[in-house]
Formats: sequence, C-alpha cells, structure tokens
Amino acid sequence: MKLIKLLSCVMIAVMMLSCVTVFAADSYITLNGFTFDINKNGEAVIHEYDDRSETVVIPEKLLGANVVAIDDYAFFGDTVITSVSFENATHLNSIGIDAFYGCTGIKTLNIPASIGAVQFGSFQNCTGLENAVIEDGLTSIGDQAFMGCSSMKYIEIPDSVTSISNTAFTNCDKLVIYCNEGSYAQEYAEQKEIPYLLIYNYELGDVDLNRTINIRDVTTIQLFRAGILDELPTFRGKHYADVTKDGKVNIRDATMIQMKLADLIDSF
Repeated sequence: MKLIKLLSCVMIAVMMLSCVTVFAADSYITLNGFTFDINKNGEAVIHEYDDRSETVVIPEKLLGANVVAIDDYAFFGDTVITSVSFENATHLNSIGIDAFYGCTGIKTLNIPASIGAVQFGSFQNCTGLENAVIEDGLTSIGDQAFMGCSSMKYIEIPDSVTSISNTAFTNCDKLVIYCNEGSYAQEYAEQKEIPYLLIYNYELGDVDLNRTINIRDVTTIQLFRAGILDELPTFRGKHYADVTKDGKVNIRDATMIQMKLADLIDSF
C-alpha cells in the first residue's frame, strides 16, 4: 500500500512538472518566424527569429499586439540575414543586449530613434555592415555597440546623441562619422581620432551634393544603375538620390528628377 501511494505521488509530481513545462512553452508564440510573447501590458516582445528569410522586417504588431521590444540575443549569430528594417515597427522602444551580434550578412541599418539607446553589443561583430543611420532623437550609443564592424564605412549620428561609449566603435578601422558641426559626435570623433565629415542640408534629388539639381544628377543615377559607377558619390548621395523613398536607387528616381527639371512636378 505504501509503495502504491509513493508511486502515485511520483506520478502526480511528474504530471505537475509536465503541466508547468507545457505552460512555459505555450507562453511563447511563433508567427512568421518570430518567437515572441505578450507581456502583462498586452505588448509583444520578440525573443527569437527562426525563419530562413534573408530580409527581415520587424512588424508593427504580432497577433494584434504592438511590438515594443527585441530581446537580448534575439538574432544572435544569424548569418542568413542580409537586411533588417525597423520602418514598420513604430512602437519599438528597445533593442536588447547583443540582439544582432554576429549577423555578418547585414550591410545597411537605419536605427530608429524610438529605442532611445543602442545597447551593449547590439550590433557587435556585424562584419558585413557597411553603413548605418541613427535617427534623430536617439540619445546614446553603448559599450561595444558596433565593436568589430570591420567593414563599416559610414555612420550618421544626429545632434540628439549626447553619449557614446569609448568602446562603441572599437576595431571599426574604416569608419567615417557623419555629423553636424558642433555636435557631440564631432567632439567624440576628434577625441577618438576617428575621421568625420560634417553634414549639410541638401535638397532631395541633389545626388552629387553640389547644391544644385540638374541633369548631372540624372546621369549619375543612370551610370550607377548601369554598373559604370560602383557606387554613388557619397553615402549621403544615396539618401538624396532615393527621391521615391522606397529604399532603392533606380531608374524611377532618375525619371522623377527629370520630371522635376521639366516642371512636370513641383516636388518629390
């Protein structure tokens, strides 16, 4: 009888443990490659990504819940990804520690101001990363945030950034910082002896940044698209060439500039 009772207790304990395990697993949901949960505020937090898609678009919502955070290590070491977009993630307020560590295929980044700060190692060892733009409103860049991004040529840092860690750009030997005159980023670049270029306001369509929109800008895009130019004059040139604002520089942009020059449209 005692043996039967003991076995019964063991079975009950195993069943209870199984229930707890299932409950914990069920609290995470996978949808479109994103593994996430819904926090007590009814907001979605992304914990992992297991889709094999090369292009990642962080969504605005998952199961109707606003996506507010990307957890620590969420995309850690994912070498399949070649691009990640935060454009749709209008409620995102946090990108965690080492979240994109070692994502070696990512080449460009546009980092939203809504996250407030680039945290420890968020994009560390993204060795394929070539350029990044930090949106105006973000205030700090943390320790090792871009450490080891050995291919990074340009990063645009706005005036709103008033704190940059000493180790944020360690081993980014090709880096040029784009910043405004008198900004904290300029002061930081001078202190760390990192090359920098001052940003001036140019008009959309001024591809060669000579402060005039003319047929040369159209020709520059055409040469670029034809492969005669390996790249546009500067990283900022790519920004001002994308007059359709679709994230690409193509013949549509050249056509729009031609239409503006012919007074067929007033603006882009």
